[in-house]
Amino acid sequence: MLDHAVLPISFIDSILVFVVYSFAGWIVEVIYRSWTQKQFVNAGFLYGPFVPLYGMGALLVLGIGILITEYNPLFFIIAVGVTLTILEYIIGFISEKVLGLKLWDYSSNRFNLHGRICLSFSVTWAVLAYVLAIFVHPKVSSAIHALDYAFAKTGAIVFSGYYVIDIILSTASALGFKKKSEDLLSTFSTKSDAELQAVLASFKRLLSSFPNLNTYLDGSVKANIKMKLGNIVNEISSQAVDELKKRQPIDKEYISMVKDILMNSEFQRLKEFFHHNSSIYEHARRVSYVSYRICKFLNLDYRAAARGGLLHDFFLYDWRNHSEPELDAKKFHGLHHPKIALKNSMRYFALSDKEKDIIVKHMWPLTFTPPRYRESFVVTFVDKYLSSAEFLSEFAKRSPLPVRQKSRF
Repeated sequence: MLDHAVLPISFIDSILVFVVYSFAGWIVEVIYRSWTQKQFVNAGFLYGPFVPLYGMGALLVLGIGILITEYNPLFFIIAVGVTLTILEYIIGFISEKVLGLKLWDYSSNRFNLHGRICLSFSVTWAVLAYVLAIFVHPKVSSAIHALDYAFAKTGAIVFSGYYVIDIILSTASALGFKKKSEDLLSTFSTKSDAELQAVLASFKRLLSSFPNLNTYLDGSVKANIKMKLGNIVNEISSQAVDELKKRQPIDKEYISMVKDILMNSEFQRLKEFFHHNSSIYEHARRVSYVSYRICKFLNLDYRAAARGGLLHDFFLYDWRNHSEPELDAKKFHGLHHPKIALKNSMRYFALSDKEKDIIVKHMWPLTFTPPRYRESFVVTFVDKYLSSAEFLSEFAKRSPLPVRQKSRF
């Protein structure tokens, strides 16, 4: 199958092969993730420029090449595909059980198993492994064999020591991510903006390398922040909605803060666009007023929450059926409308940095970058809470199912 002269023949060779392909895997991941996320991403679990999964995979592929003596490309591709899939499943399983974190998730892909592996990626790994074994590795092997033995041995020892240290530090970082995220969300209302930003900055590398961790963070949010704000949101939102329904003046202080926005002719156009169960205009007013009340209760910047919350959905199109020039039909409204809302808001109003952050970050964690300010978090979760309530209200209205009669007993 493979020329045995190009396969690793010593422990030193194997270490160097592992290092080379770990680095090559890092390059592949950086290119792929930087392209998909539109920014440079230091991909992988380790701090350094290495993805060990690729190194281990390369050694397994070459090991299979030793075992298969007859040239049969299809059999080789199937064998390495199955082997690499098993490896990926094991690494995913270990990360979930040891670290308590799901670093990747294929649940949305067809033919997946527990979200750890899926058919499309297994086929991709198999084809890449074949290309590596037949076309790439002969040149890599020649370069390694050409090295002076003493130099190769020293390099292998240095890299082995480096890997041990990096794995320890990276594992500690992942465990720290879990603990910090839990601590952040449990002490959310008592942290200053600077403290909040410092904690979020420490998440940046892992979140960019493994976007699926956003799902974990969102889950933690639901279990912590929503638990703390739940009672406040329930009480204040019901009051706010009742007051809005009565069409009476709500709060003189609140009105004085947002009157220029409410009276703006362009902003009033939001009444023309249906949202969840009413217009965008009505939804924005609810989010704004509830956020204002919560931030005032928590002694936060309630002015920024009121204005940012009012402008968070300042887009002038039907989000269910959009096209140029507002938003190309191929683009996903959920990801793009915060920037459109910010652009429209800046065109008509003077905004503080906090108000800008509230508007452009309110779809987090769907949008990658987390909010900078506590007020931004409040508006984000108030928007989610009210959107869910509005959607369920509209769904119940349209549901053909009969309303269950109350029991007399």
